[in-house]
Amino acid sequence: MIVYKALQILVLTASVIALGSSWGSGFSLDQWADQIEFATDLDVDEVWADWLGGKQYFTMVTENDEVIMETGRRIYDGDQYLTSINRLYEVVRIDTENHIAHAEFVEEVTLSSERISLLEIRRQLGLAIADAQEQNGEAVGSIAIYHTHNAESYIPTDGTDSINGVGGIHAVGQAFSSALESLGVATDYSEELHLPHDRGAYRRSRNTVISLLSREPDAIFDVHRDAAPRNAYAAQIGDEWVTQVQFVVGRQNQNLGINRQYAQSLKSIADQVYPGLIKGIFFGRGNYNQDLTPLNLLIEVGAHTNSRDAAKAGIGLFAEVVDFYFYGPRDQRETADGAGAPPGGIFAASRTLIWIFAFLVSGGMVFYVINAGGWAAALARIKRK
Repeated sequence: MIVYKALQILVLTASVIALGSSWGSGFSLDQWADQIEFATDLDVDEVWADWLGGKQYFTMVTENDEVIMETGRRIYDGDQYLTSINRLYEVVRIDTENHIAHAEFVEEVTLSSERISLLEIRRQLGLAIADAQEQNGEAVGSIAIYHTHNAESYIPTDGTDSINGVGGIHAVGQAFSSALESLGVATDYSEELHLPHDRGAYRRSRNTVISLLSREPDAIFDVHRDAAPRNAYAAQIGDEWVTQVQFVVGRQNQNLGINRQYAQSLKSIADQVYPGLIKGIFFGRGNYNQDLTPLNLLIEVGAHTNSRDAAKAGIGLFAEVVDFYFYGPRDQRETADGAGAPPGGIFAASRTLIWIFAFLVSGGMVFYVINAGGWAAALARIKRK
């Protein structure tokens, strides 16, 4: 219980750090306070993902009945979707009988084309960093990978959409790990089982996330596949047919601000490296254990109707995106002794200063919360001011 409470304090502090980037994109203090209050007031049983089951899909459509997305996830009012061309929609009405989510256009989102140097941030904060290039044959960095839904499979290859045990999704996770390692990036791949595939799977995988976090990875990916018609995820990248990758960010956690910034910045880099690889970002009702760390991202690699080979091809391309995003261009990477140009240049350095300032301010914020008598009282004080 003590360890869990400590983790709660850490992730709340991380949410304060997220203010540095959230304010820059029009995210107000009142919105942030409402977000924290919304997350902390929820009962834990409400935050696990909800699936339709069987061969049913939920379809999100525009005001003109144009299909935005199809998914096996249940969609709720307030859920949002950022399309591959960065048009943001929000669900305003649900037709539960026909499984249709009606959405309104919100805005065109401009994603920054700059790569955020997380290595530089870790250095400035005095945290341990790995070499950004291979030294004496040793891999660099650390990316953690796991599967909340182990049974997920691909019908064309596996013969079924679900295997009670190690499903086809594990082969995709292994392909992701192997692709990263071939690029010189160390991985921590957990094949821990969290069966069955039900709402309790995220509660069971929570211990896996905590275990992976204890080994201090640079980021964590929960690898899934969606349930949707085959053409929903099929894409041609170059001369190869692959499945697209979709990001899923839970709206019901206090890290939403930074989760959103992270997912969008990662998509921006992917759009530059492999245009069309990222299908979009679903901001849905749920937690997905992203409250434990802002850098835990759920990714869906194709759907049950796609082949596993196409999914492995798609995740292989995504591995190159992750490598570039976290560790920079291979010919510009820093060594452990600091030699070489800082990845991200002047932009990364200035961004780092903002994050450091937010990090220092967070200490005062935590003290403020404690003295106010808890988050509810602190939020009330903030809103009164």
